[in-house]
Order: sequence, then structure tokens, then C-alpha cells
Amino acid sequence: MAAKRFITLLLIVSFIGAFALFETLPGASLAWASGHDKKPAKPMAQGQRMERKPPAAPRAAAAAQPMPMQPPTTLEGYLSYVQNKVKFEAAKIKQSGTAELKLTIAKDGSVKQTQIVKVEGPATLRDQIMPMVNQMGRLPPLPADVNADVLVVTTLVAFNYPGGDLLDSFTPGRRGG
Repeated sequence: MAAKRFITLLLIVSFIGAFALFETLPGASLAWASGHDKKPAKPMAQGQRMERKPPAAPRAAAAAQPMPMQPPTTLEGYLSYVQNKVKFEAAKIKQSGTAELKLTIAKDGSVKQTQIVKVEGPATLRDQIMPMVNQMGRLPPLPADVNADVLVVTTLVAFNYPGGDLLDSFTPGRRGG
């Protein structure tokens, strides 16, 4: 009798746990709600061929695309913009490592000087940093609240993070301990 109660209790707790897990998945409730708004599919006429949709882009490619942003209007927004731009370009480099960069940005948004303060990683990583900064192109002009002719930004950049050999619980699609 006690075993039967234990099994019943275990089943109830498992059901509640599974339901709670399902509810915490991102987009689960939105996918369910949006699925009911769609019109039912029309039956195919005889001889009609199905069109093949191109495969969805992988997450890594979607993350590598720049997000459209409005030109920053504050110093904090400008610093965030520069950081995001550097991260976007760094994602294209397939070597693991980190670098501390010091960028001198003129009032018109051009990068006047790039200094590599420190590099941790393979020696060839240093050779790829300057072309990476050049590929960033011209940045937006400095915001009006910056009362200076140049802005010096120091940033730490991680390359190829989290590399294929890193398994952690913070990266979507990866398992870790």
C-alpha cells in the first residue's frame, strides 16, 4: 500500500515538474498561441508540387548579423554601440583568445588610432586585430553631449567565445556541469 502511494505521489510530482518545465521554455506559450491564429492549410490539387523552403539559418549566423541601431545620442549609448560593433567584427575571427584594445575615435566617427594593449591567445591573433578594426568602417559621429575632439575607448574583446571545446550551461544549445 505504501509503495502504491509513493508511486502515485511520484507520478503527480513528475507531471507537475514536466508542466512547470514546459512553461519556462522561452516562446513555448507564444508558439501555442500563435499556432491557433493561422488559417487551416488548403488541400493540394492533384499534380501540384510542394515548394521546398530553404533551411533556417543556424543560430550562430543569426547572431553574427549586426542589429540595426539608431545613431547613439548619449555617451553611454555611443560606448555601447562601439562595444557591439567590435563584438560583431570579433565574431568573424575563428581563433580563440582575448585582446584589450584602445581605440581613439575622432569627432566625425573615424578611428584615428588603434592600440593593442594586451593579447592572450595564439600569436596569429594579433595579426588579425588591425584588419578587424579596419573592417568596422566609420562609426557615427560623437554625440552632442561629448565635449571633446576625440574619444578614447578601452575595451576587452573575446574571440571565438565560447569555442567549440567549451561546454557550459550559459550558452544555448550546450550542456555543462
